[in-house]
Amino acid sequence: MEIYTIPDNLKEEIDEYEKMINEFENGKIDKQKLRAYRVPMGVYEQRTDDTYMVRIRIPGGNISVSQFDNLINIGKKYLSPYLHITTREEIQLHNIQLRDTVKIMKDLLEINLSTRGGGGNTVRNIIGSWDSGINKNEIFDITPYVVALTERMIKEKDSWNLPRKFKIAFSNGPDDSGLATVNDLGFIAKINENGQRGFKVFIGGGMGANYNIGIKLFDFVPDKEVYNITKAAKILFDKYGNRKNKHKARLRFVLYNLGEEEFIKRFLLEYEEVKKQNYPELKLKKLDILYKNYIEIPIFLGDLSFDNAKKIISIAKKFGEFSLRLTPRQNILIKNIPDSEMENVKKELKENGLLEDGVYFLKNAISCAGASTCRLGICLSKNLLKAIKNKFDGKNLKLSTKLNNIKINISGCPNSCGQHHLADIGFFGKAKKVNGFYAPYYYVVAGANINENKSKFAEKLGELPAKNVPDFLEEFLLFVDKNKKTDESFYSFYTNKGKERIIGLINKYNEIPYFEENKFYYYDWGEEKQFSVLEKIEGECSAGLFDLIDYDFKMAEENIKSKDYKKAIAFTSHALLITKGIETKTDIESVVLFKTNFIGKHIDKKYEDILNRFISNESNFLEDEVLDFFKNVKNLYSQMDNSLHFPEIKQDDIKKENTKKYEILIKDFRGVPCPLNFVKVKLELEKMQKGEKLKIYLDDGEPIENVPASLKAEGHKILETLKNNNFWEVLIEKGV
Repeated sequence: MEIYTIPDNLKEEIDEYEKMINEFENGKIDKQKLRAYRVPMGVYEQRTDDTYMVRIRIPGGNISVSQFDNLINIGKKYLSPYLHITTREEIQLHNIQLRDTVKIMKDLLEINLSTRGGGGNTVRNIIGSWDSGINKNEIFDITPYVVALTERMIKEKDSWNLPRKFKIAFSNGPDDSGLATVNDLGFIAKINENGQRGFKVFIGGGMGANYNIGIKLFDFVPDKEVYNITKAAKILFDKYGNRKNKHKARLRFVLYNLGEEEFIKRFLLEYEEVKKQNYPELKLKKLDILYKNYIEIPIFLGDLSFDNAKKIISIAKKFGEFSLRLTPRQNILIKNIPDSEMENVKKELKENGLLEDGVYFLKNAISCAGASTCRLGICLSKNLLKAIKNKFDGKNLKLSTKLNNIKINISGCPNSCGQHHLADIGFFGKAKKVNGFYAPYYYVVAGANINENKSKFAEKLGELPAKNVPDFLEEFLLFVDKNKKTDESFYSFYTNKGKERIIGLINKYNEIPYFEENKFYYYDWGEEKQFSVLEKIEGECSAGLFDLIDYDFKMAEENIKSKDYKKAIAFTSHALLITKGIETKTDIESVVLFKTNFIGKHIDKKYEDILNRFISNESNFLEDEVLDFFKNVKNLYSQMDNSLHFPEIKQDDIKKENTKKYEILIKDFRGVPCPLNFVKVKLELEKMQKGEKLKIYLDDGEPIENVPASLKAEGHKILETLKNNNFWEVLIEKGV
């Protein structure tokens, strides 16, 4: 029995996806082109090359018993180790072969489920309050709106090629349990003074490295306007979103760039145009729920074994097709349970090992996949949560119910897949170098408060070595248990006493011995080899490159303000030299080489005068001319493409000779620091044709840890990495 209706054209899209896999396997298209189609279909490559994760759309976590039963069989059929429940109320299958991803999509189609929009620059799974329809105090059940909007969005072509992902959320009350205030677009249920159903609307929220609380768009709109508002927001995003820089492409960056007043003005223009089209209202379908009773089954780490899934099915099916729901805490609800059956269901769940005794708050603790499977992961976040569980279970600590609802969230990197921004106390992974050796560390965040009127993200308070997190958490939670009042919210306790205590404990636990003294701290939880960023898929070289450029521009701007115009010219000139593989030691050298490499080629010749006067050691510079030079160089930077190329003022008709093919070209970059070594390798690869090989020599430490990973992320192949005494030999095959 279906929850939402699949669009008619999905079968054709799956066929097209299968065709592209065939072309890839036959060498007709490359991996990057396939990726561009694969990811919006909900298929991600895992950390291990050529193994994939398939993400399945489950609107608001609502899945029928029949669908869930069939999904178990599909997972087992294609050798997924388990069903993984996400914090966005979806289900993922892991360790899937590329060819099998097509078969899974076809099997899902038979049970009215889809992976479409599980990834990529698309309208993602629409989420809603986990207790909608069963919360006796809710304003109204938002589930029908989640389902109806899902059906409409997945039928529209403009939902699949946005500047970046677009996330929508619904909440059934002012506590914002559906996270409407922290999504791209959010709706909170309201009933006005006339008894009319509607929503308070927020826009421009989001988590991740650049997080933001959404701004209020409307205090109240009738429920019939949900589609029109969503359509207008999607059009606005499509028009003004940054398609060039994926790190600044979410809807909230449009808000940052335009400012709140202009952003709302442009939204309202789109909204009025949409309303003129007279689109039909959403067709609402109610899922029959007779009883408000439910039981939440904790799924540690969100990883549900097939045996336990079958046990849940055998119990849930007694209460109807719509008796299941996935939650953002990666758990499962059995709902629609009559009063007379509640105790029997609890007993049956316990007998099947599905409701176990233990520290209650751990049942709500969540973690992202981290470095175990994710290609962006830094730390093994799931293993950290296991270590925390072992810490508390092993000691059988007698903690009171005052801790039951505390939210502990862990992410393996700054991206918020573990939703650490929403935590009472949370952690996100980083690598830290201690006396020449990398160790796994976590930033500590705390004090989130999500609410219709005063949403606040957790604040960063410090950092801890991964191996000290369980001890730190034990000591802090014992302090909470002893000092928090029974009816006091964690946020109130945090504000009054908790924050100060956390900072004190961070200071107590944040130091580790040197590697030579104790290697324990330089191994991540559950890992038998020394922690390293060497295997990190997305290297940090290019990020370091942009950091250096941004620093020069920042310093140039500060020197203009302080009227040190010569320094401003020097910093402006130095900023882009690294893109040419040039490193300078003096201001005069920076200006001379900028003039040689940029004036007349990328920058107008009129700026030659200001540089010549600098070279002649003149000092009579005017603020307007220096500011004009600065703005034009910075504007040129904004036009730089991903290969570090700039537009040229005039293209000469020079016939380029075919690149001479070498069996293996060898370049020695020992002694060249990061990220300059990365730039120099890129410049060498630019001279080569796809498939040609380049061998480079790199120093130990940051160069070998960063450069190969960055090159791999840009589409080149790392064929071989060999240690040769105190340096490394890396064999590269040029990609696209």
